[in-house]
Amino acid sequence: MTTPEQPGLRPELPPLAPEFAAGAVDRYFSLSARGSTWRREIVAGISTFLALSYIVVVNPAVLGQAGIPHAAAFFATAAVGGLATTTMGLWARLPFAVAPGMEMNAMIAFSVVGTLAYTWPQALGMVFWSGIAMLAVSLLRLREAVINAIPPPMRSALAAAVGTFIGLIGLQISHLVTTSHGRLSGLGDWTAPPAIALYLGLATALVLDALGARAAAVLGGITAAAVYCAFAGIRAQALHESIHGSGAALLRFDLTVIADPRAWSVVLVLFALDFFGSIAKVVGLSAHTPLQDGSGKVPGMRQALLVDAGATVAGSAAGSTSFVAFVESAVGIRAGARTGIAALVTGLLLLSCLFLSPLLAHLPVEATTGALVFVAVRMLTAPHPDRADRPVRSGRADRLGPAVTATAVGVTLATLAIDQAMAAAFLVTTAASVLSRRPPHPALWVTTTVLTASVLLQYLNH
Repeated sequence: MTTPEQPGLRPELPPLAPEFAAGAVDRYFSLSARGSTWRREIVAGISTFLALSYIVVVNPAVLGQAGIPHAAAFFATAAVGGLATTTMGLWARLPFAVAPGMEMNAMIAFSVVGTLAYTWPQALGMVFWSGIAMLAVSLLRLREAVINAIPPPMRSALAAAVGTFIGLIGLQISHLVTTSHGRLSGLGDWTAPPAIALYLGLATALVLDALGARAAAVLGGITAAAVYCAFAGIRAQALHESIHGSGAALLRFDLTVIADPRAWSVVLVLFALDFFGSIAKVVGLSAHTPLQDGSGKVPGMRQALLVDAGATVAGSAAGSTSFVAFVESAVGIRAGARTGIAALVTGLLLLSCLFLSPLLAHLPVEATTGALVFVAVRMLTAPHPDRADRPVRSGRADRLGPAVTATAVGVTLATLAIDQAMAAAFLVTTAASVLSRRPPHPALWVTTTVLTASVLLQYLNH
């Protein structure tokens, strides 16, 4: 009788070849299918991190105005943002970073706590309930239905609105423009070091981009950071966080706040900002890129929407406001990010911030502005592939695209709010459908109504 040890009866399997393992990873992330490489994804992930790294400084500072302990807000920003971005890369396999939305933290600090006089635990409770609502509609695929109902002209308009928003963030950080109560109020100092950092970073990025460098934006930022520190000096930001004290807001949210009828409108506004803001950003970031398939849809969309909804719930439990797909992901996408590998790199770098807070205290936030404005310019000047292969025609349908885009960009400039720009775009599109006697998609009617109601509630709360 033969034994298992005899040759030929149970041949040993050869060890797993590195090429096979690499091929499995390639297939899982669709790396080759989307025309990307490991090097390109890693550089793009680093680019996204450098572009959004200011949030770990700014978010705790803003939430500190509401009374949330700095260490807790810092921990929530880095830990929840890092884990959510890593999950985005591994599960949704998309190059989107997840971080606290600046619209939401400002609303909580200056409106909900500052004006309406709620306590910060009550405010975090409102964020929690808005996140639960987001999870519910994401599981029911309502956000996917809205996204799939958006016509091509509006997708281009939302991409332009997101690009405008990114550019305005860069102009604000560099103090080229000033704001008051969430609105542009005037021009700033165009000769100060922050402004010069923007000029230098933007010029460097434009030159490198013309030479074909994919990492033009991040290289421009590094150049601006080096020159800025050389002339303005290295100074510490108002960041003195550490791991100690990071649990000061853990599970401190007040969930009973939902019993207060006054809080319902706040929860609805937070929900609307997250619901429609994330739609605008995901559509805008993926427009005119290989992230969309042939039908204009984004594979992994459902997972991506669930990730940002879950991050909002987790963030409220840790001490931060709503988490969203961050617009600065456009920097990485511009650098070539096409898969979740870039998000995985960005997420790991965000997690590393938990141990690098002393270094981050000296980060020149102004050095990111050139990259932001560069990406904004590229998004605003991107070609529209949906028009590339069809003959030029005249008529109402061909005038709708520019009209919706101009409306979305104009409202973004006037309000600094993506959701309000989206509301205006929906209104114009729906009105055009009615005037042309073509019944709008039911999702357009519902979305336009809900968006308009949420915008009105925001103004009533102010």
